[in-house]
Amino acid sequence: MVKQNPIRLEFYEKYKTIIAEYNAGKDIQAVQKAFDDLCDLMEDDLTPEQERSLREGLDEETLAIYDILKKPSLSAEEEKEVKKVAIETLARLKEEKLKIERWQESTQLKSQVKVMIKNSLYWLPTNAYINDELSNMSLLVYQHVYANYQGAGNSTYGSF
Repeated sequence: MVKQNPIRLEFYEKYKTIIAEYNAGKDIQAVQKAFDDLCDLMEDDLTPEQERSLREGLDEETLAIYDILKKPSLSAEEEKEVKKVAIETLARLKEEKLKIERWQESTQLKSQVKVMIKNSLYWLPTNAYINDELSNMSLLVYQHVYANYQGAGNSTYGSF
C-alpha cells in the first residue's frame, strides 16, 4: 500500500505496531489478537481509503499522483485542476513512455519521463504553486512513477 501511494504511511505504521505486538508474545492469545488487529486494520482503514478513491472520482493509480500534488490550501476549483493534471499526466506517461519495457534502464527515457512530468505540472493552478514546489513535486511524482511502473504494462497496480 505504501508503495502504491506514499501518503499511506500511517497504515504501514499501524501494521508494524501489530506485528511488533505479535512478536512480543507467542501465546495463542497474542496470535489471536494480532490476527484480529490485522482484520480490523483491513476493515477500518482500507474501506475509508477505497471510499476516498470513489469520492475523489479517481482510480488508485491516479489517486496516488493526486495525493502527491494536492495541497491543503487549495480551493474546490483548484482541486479539480489538480485532479485533471494527475489524470492527464499518468495517462500520457502510460501511453508514451511507461509502456516501453525496461524504460528505467535508459538514461534518455528516464530524462524524457522527468521532462514529461515537469511539463505536465506547469498546468497546475499558477496562483497555488510556486516554482520551488513544482520542482519538488515533479521529483516526488517521478520517484513514485520510477518505483511503481517497470514498463511494458507492468506496474505495482497490475497491468494497464
